Amino acid sequence: MTDLTPPCDLALPLVSVVMPAYNAGPYIEQAIRSVLEQDYPNIELIVVDDGSKDGTPEAVEALFGDRVRVLRQKNGGPAAARNLGIRASNGTLLAFLDADDVWLPGKLQAQVSYMLAHPDIGLVYGKFLRWESIADGSFLPPPPPEGDGPGLVEAHSGWIYRELLFDNIVHIITALVRKTVLESVAGLDESLRTGEDYDLWLRVSRQTKASKLNQTLAYYRVHAQSTTQVPRPENNEYRVLRRTLDRYGLAGPDGLAADGDAVRRRLFQMCFSHGYFHYWQGSSVVAQAAFREALDHRISSPKACIYWFLAWVKRMRLGSSDA
Repeated sequence: MTDLTPPCDLALPLVSVVMPAYNAGPYIEQAIRSVLEQDYPNIELIVVDDGSKDGTPEAVEALFGDRVRVLRQKNGGPAAARNLGIRASNGTLLAFLDADDVWLPGKLQAQVSYMLAHPDIGLVYGKFLRWESIADGSFLPPPPPEGDGPGLVEAHSGWIYRELLFDNIVHIITALVRKTVLESVAGLDESLRTGEDYDLWLRVSRQTKASKLNQTLAYYRVHAQSTTQVPRPENNEYRVLRRTLDRYGLAGPDGLAADGDAVRRRLFQMCFSHGYFHYWQGSSVVAQAAFREALDHRISSPKACIYWFLAWVKRMRLGSSDA
């Protein structure tokens, strides 16, 4: 069993919580309360308004006053908002929560305790649960956590670069990271409107070991405006992974390498899934290009060939209206 108890003679470090917000009026109060009601006493909460048009920053100031620092920027995306919050932060530890998500009680206490007891670990994260809206767009009470226990998820702890090649196993709303680690990788890539967190953790995983607590730490709210629900032309997670492989290759800092065939299957699936999403819900032009890219990784795939052809037919039928 892993000891989560901090040395009793260490002062509690300041945790800076960065919350990017864009038109977050319906949800942000609950998100903020889930931070301010944590049982960890040394927190600063920085809300970075990313050019909202619904009065989000004014509502936050009216509800919470000086309990929350509100920064404003022109709309630049979540990476730019988080970087602004990081630069303005005073804490030695950084945590992130999106303005429509919620932390569970005890999240920060568990993570800070672990970090104090393990100074060689630069990133501590945990499990999360999807909280999906019902048909009318509203939310029932979230599902209770199940299967939590003491210690770590060992398969996702240590040098996690190889594991990240196959999945973004670190959900940013569960992460607690040392500010020195974020500074060593120069923060988030602001050219990415999606996939910026995946890119961050891949770079972080080259710098430090990580630990995943066997504990549910947050609820990820899924609704019509969620980033994952909106078709976007760019396949940024694929772009991030290709760039990472070109830079670092298959081996982690521990010298252990991922299986090359398995990584190629991962790249194929990322392209195919992007094409499939666009074929049914987005642009047939984007879908056709994605299926073609999938074939670069597995030329013999019948389903990619079939869907490439179907996307071409749909594109011809719809013409410029489906660009």
